[in-house]
Amino acid sequence: MFTAIKLVYTLINFCLAWSFLRTLYAAGVARFWCWLGFALVLAFSLAFPLSRLLEGNSLWVRGLNFAGTIWLAFVLHLLLLTLLWCVSRGLRRLWRQRPLPLLSPRLRLRGQGLRILGALMLTAASWVNTQLPVAREIVLPAPAGMTRPLRVAALSDTHLGRLVSPRDFDRLVDLIEPFSPDLVLFAGDIIDDHFGLDVVALNQSLARLSPRLGVWGALGNHEYHAGKGTAEKSLALLEAGGIRILRDAWTNLDDEVVLIGRDDRVRERYSDQSRKTLPEILATLPAGLRETPRLLLDHQPFHLEEAEAAGVFLQLSGHTHNGQLFPFNALVALIYENAHGHSRRGDTHYWVSSGAGTWGPRGRTTGRPEVLLIRLEPGLRNGN
Repeated sequence: MFTAIKLVYTLINFCLAWSFLRTLYAAGVARFWCWLGFALVLAFSLAFPLSRLLEGNSLWVRGLNFAGTIWLAFVLHLLLLTLLWCVSRGLRRLWRQRPLPLLSPRLRLRGQGLRILGALMLTAASWVNTQLPVAREIVLPAPAGMTRPLRVAALSDTHLGRLVSPRDFDRLVDLIEPFSPDLVLFAGDIIDDHFGLDVVALNQSLARLSPRLGVWGALGNHEYHAGKGTAEKSLALLEAGGIRILRDAWTNLDDEVVLIGRDDRVRERYSDQSRKTLPEILATLPAGLRETPRLLLDHQPFHLEEAEAAGVFLQLSGHTHNGQLFPFNALVALIYENAHGHSRRGDTHYWVSSGAGTWGPRGRTTGRPEVLLIRLEPGLRNGN
């Protein structure tokens, strides 16, 4: 699949460069500027894949990474505007029931310039959106057996590293700190690469919260392919940063909650071991904790019925980014039973976060980056 994506990406960028070259040439632009524009398009198209191959966190690598991720968003927006332009001309032709006159080279150049300008504006706005995270406050009825309110701050898909800096993470902590959470949870894809991750800064930011039940997380797919090495390297970095990771394991949090963390589904690609099922994880749960409310971290929101069958009262997931950029939100909505937000199965609640960071294109148009501030309140009616 990834090979197919790379081929499509290469083809799109080559077609874009070739179209740009022909339009400039037909409009009478000097040959030097035509070929310079062609070369620039190809150079920008190589920036992101090249930055993923390079190690380290130098200014050069970060700059290349930023240019490449912005280019990905720009190309998508340019394709959408070009498609809209082609559809509008097709509809006009059907309405008039005769061919439209051919545009002069100058008008074609002007039209392409307007589409490029529109794509630049959309890309800039989508990038600005990534810099404006929001706190989404959620109130849910506490499960049976929970006698006092519980405040949970949850994050997913922070993608810390060269994509999301310590300063970006500090903005997320600023949103959480007034909430005074009892528990802070990370639902996977906490890091994006090992090179740009500042574990000291991560630890210092989390120390501002000091939740009484601790800071816990589960692995996502990016912890497995964040850089050279295995998930164990990601695990060591995260724990050095102050996040305790549950890999197909449970922990008892002061007899208030049994927190379960599932390993990510991609584990099978990187080792000869499959992740455990929920019954296998809970098989070691002592009799005295079997009535304690269960909270689950599972990065990818597949097979939601498993949490319901295991008696989980709340599952927290991420991974989907809610598509991140239009129209991919429509695609993820077809793939997942719940691609974003709240859903229920019986007495089990599910929250799928759109995430706090980005991956690939440096932009968001399907929603703001978010942290979840969840209050579990005893006595509330468990309605829909």
